[in-house]
Amino acid sequence: MATQPESSNTFFSSPSKETPIIKLEGITKSFPGVKALDNINLEIYRGTVHALLGENGAGKSTLVKILYGIYTPDKGQIYIDGKPVRIASPMDAIKLGIVMVSQSPVIIDRLTVEENIVLGLEKFNMFAPTRRVRSKIIEVSKTVGVKIDTTTEVWKLSYTQKQLVEIVRGLLLGARVLLLDEAITYLPLEEKSRFYKFIRQFANEGGTVIIITHKIPEAMDVADYITVLRRGKVVGTVPVKNTSIEEIRKMMFGEKSSEITYERLPPGNPGEVLLQIEDLWVKGDFGDYAVRGTSLKVRKGEVVGIAGVAGNGQKELIQAVMRLRHVDKGKIIFENVDITHKTTHFLRLNGVGYIPDLPAKYGVSIENTILENIAIVPTFSSEIINWKRIRALALKMIKEYEVKTPGPETPVKFLSGGNIMKVLVARELTAATKMLVAYNPTRALDEATAIKVRKIIKSKVINENIAALIASEDLDEIFQLSDTIVVMNSGKIVGVFPAEKAKREEVEHLMVM
Repeated sequence: MATQPESSNTFFSSPSKETPIIKLEGITKSFPGVKALDNINLEIYRGTVHALLGENGAGKSTLVKILYGIYTPDKGQIYIDGKPVRIASPMDAIKLGIVMVSQSPVIIDRLTVEENIVLGLEKFNMFAPTRRVRSKIIEVSKTVGVKIDTTTEVWKLSYTQKQLVEIVRGLLLGARVLLLDEAITYLPLEEKSRFYKFIRQFANEGGTVIIITHKIPEAMDVADYITVLRRGKVVGTVPVKNTSIEEIRKMMFGEKSSEITYERLPPGNPGEVLLQIEDLWVKGDFGDYAVRGTSLKVRKGEVVGIAGVAGNGQKELIQAVMRLRHVDKGKIIFENVDITHKTTHFLRLNGVGYIPDLPAKYGVSIENTILENIAIVPTFSSEIINWKRIRALALKMIKEYEVKTPGPETPVKFLSGGNIMKVLVARELTAATKMLVAYNPTRALDEATAIKVRKIIKSKVINENIAALIASEDLDEIFQLSDTIVVMNSGKIVGVFPAEKAKREEVEHLMVM
């Protein structure tokens, strides 16, 4: 099917005359000052994998949240198997066979796999005594393609395994439609391949998968059809076999698509050591050592990129550097000063920008406005806040990073996930006058914005001679940004490479060995 113009909302027509499992007709949803979805018409067919793509704020997550009952549409009708339905809650969605798996697994770390799944089933009024459900968990786990010890506490599992637990729970809930919201974007190639195999098997057996991703190649690899959203409208729906990455980029970004490139950014010019980590030992949330004897140097004019599967100590290392986690042994030295027992406030006052994991939870206050979220940073304010200056800063950031918002007085909670990330990234890159410390700095950003942010980071490193320590589960990001690539596995550094000599297959092997 040919790409449709942006104003078109023509239904995608299935080659067969079957009734679509999901049909959306005129779906519209607004938040204060923002129309997230504007008269969306879409058909999804049984036995297919359907990808939703679009730049930040295009409406992708809003759409799947409507299908899962987290939001209700202002206007429009949802049809399931040809019948009009009202989905007012996740419980309604699950009764219809619709289950959502998000980028951040929603499970309780202190409970076992078994307890988490049983708790999830009981939540939806399903009879699920532990003994009877145990064998079913094992059986369904094999379907997903991995062996899970049901008695293991969830905190001991890898990020991938946690997502598998959510999928197992979804299948036990009788999922006919799986909604995957950025659920596989940051997996290594080997583990991503397992997901692809499961997704294809699920679809071949009559299931339906709707996947949101910012990675066009990922959509091309796994999907049968791609629908592109732009500014809350359907641009078009195309069969994957009849399109290309370049055509999808043009649908998503228009003229900006030509700016997207994954070539390695210009190398920095490393100078004197700004940050030095010596034999660091740091515990995780449950008492075991997450960082085990790590030593590392970061120089001015250098980006050090830490590669690794989530859960291998990167997060704890970054938090320790920012003085958000206690150091049991070792030293952290910044500008020749031992900061092992200094405060986060000390680092912030000394020009360190910080992008944390779970940015909406730890990076911003969603109840406060964009202005207030900028004013709270010590770099920009003292005891007396100059609101005129803060507003000027906010307007500059909104323009430069193309934040979709009615204005700087908008509460952050009314922004899309990608636009919340833009606010955080803009603030912290402005605050980073000496160093940037970041965990997945372009998570939730669309492809064009992610490339733009990486270029800004590298430009600051080169032109302003700052240092950057960045942990990312996106290997494209690590290879594009880094001057030095460090691989972490099981809390230890297992490889260090000059970026120009690093081989992707070797890095991936070290990540999962």
